[in-house]
Amino acid sequence: MNTETTQPKYLEVSSHFFHDAVDFELRYRHCMENDEGPSFWAMKSSRMKCFIDLRMGIESALKSIVCYYENNGRVGKNLVNWITNFSHHVDKLIRRAQLHLDTEFVDQHLDKIVGLKKLPVDLRYRIDAWDFSDVKEETYYETIGDDSWLAEMHGVLKTLIEAADSELSKHNSVVGLEELVEEFFEPRHVNPKFI
Repeated sequence: MNTETTQPKYLEVSSHFFHDAVDFELRYRHCMENDEGPSFWAMKSSRMKCFIDLRMGIESALKSIVCYYENNGRVGKNLVNWITNFSHHVDKLIRRAQLHLDTEFVDQHLDKIVGLKKLPVDLRYRIDAWDFSDVKEETYYETIGDDSWLAEMHGVLKTLIEAADSELSKHNSVVGLEELVEEFFEPRHVNPKFI
């Protein structure tokens, strides 16, 4: 069986991560600004779930930017494996992406983005959220428990989304039938765990 794949290409993968970032940002904003439901500002576990949306949004936007600029011609399975191997390492992602971002933005926010690695993705679970806030109380109140810190990280996410969008939107065009047929028949990577 031939394992070489030519699809997806960097634009498609970058676009998928971009749209994930947008989804996470919308959900974060909906939860934090919605007056009709429960207050996500009050409960620690709820705040942490909202933070996870911010963190995952930042990760997704960084993956979009890194995939767009740093793909080195990778395609298909090679590209997908390469970008997903960054996992939740936002520190590694920002270091790859910083060359392609506004210098002032990087100077102002690099340390805080790198610092996200001390806030585990597991905080989405209530038991882990409570354990974290009890054991690392000072860290909690300097970050997730601080309204201004959350607002700043939300601003970071929005800036990263705008940076990714500014490049991806240059590629919006009408695709011809010939291009669609050609792309349809190219070998495509599909994650084996879904087969």
